[in-house]
Amino acid sequence: SAAIGLLGTGLSDTIEAQLLLARKPMLTESTPNPLFAEAGTDYYFIGWLFAIAAILLFGGYTITKPYWEQRWLQERVNNAKLKFITQEDKCTPEDQYELGRLYIALPDPSSALAEFEEVEEEFDDMRRVLDPEDAMGALAARAMLHNSKGFALTNLEPPRTAQARREFVRSVTYWPEYPEGLLNIGRELIKRKRYDVALRTLNTAAKWQPGSKFIKEASQEAENGLEELEYEKV
Repeated sequence: SAAIGLLGTGLSDTIEAQLLLARKPMLTESTPNPLFAEAGTDYYFIGWLFAIAAILLFGGYTITKPYWEQRWLQERVNNAKLKFITQEDKCTPEDQYELGRLYIALPDPSSALAEFEEVEEEFDDMRRVLDPEDAMGALAARAMLHNSKGFALTNLEPPRTAQARREFVRSVTYWPEYPEGLLNIGRELIKRKRYDVALRTLNTAAKWQPGSKFIKEASQEAENGLEELEYEKV
C-alpha cells in the first residue's frame, strides 16, 4: 500500500507539472520576449552608442584633418599646373597669380616667388581681363601682387627681408589703404622696434578692416612694445 501511495503521489506531481506547462504560453518567432516587453527599448544605451560613435568619428577627422587639407591643397596646385599645360592659350596672369598664392599656402615660397615675378613682367596682359574703366581694380590687383611677392620673400630660407619691405611699400603705393599691405609693414616695423610708427600704420589698417584678428594682435604687440620702451626710459 505504501508503494502504491508513492506511485500515486509521483503520478499526481507529473500531471500537475504537465498542466502548468500547458497553461504557460510557448515562445515562438512571433511571440515577443517577455523580458524585452517588460523592459522596453533601452534608449539610454542607444544614446551612448551614438555618442561614442560620434566622438570617434570627430576624433578621427580632427587627427587626420591636416593630412586631408594638405592633400586637397596639393590637388588644387596640380590642377592649376595642369591647366597651364593643357590650356596655355586660355591662361591669364590672374591664373598665374592664383597659382602663386596656392604655392604660398602649400608652403613653397620659392615657387610662389617665381610665379609672382612672371606675373609682374606680364602685368600689362592683365588689362584684358579687367574693366578698362576700373582703374581702382587695376591698382588693387597690382598692390595685391606686390604684397604677395613680399610675403613670399619673407618666407624664403634665408628670408630676403630688405627686398620684402620694398615690396610691401610698393603695395601701399598702388593702394594706400590696402589693409594687408599695411599689416605687413606694421609687422616689419615691430621687428625693428619702431613701435610708434607701427602702431599708427596698424591703426590705419584697422579703419578698413576693424574686425581683423591679425591686425588686432599686431596692434596689441606694438602697444606692449611701446609700453616697455617707455618703462625702460623711466
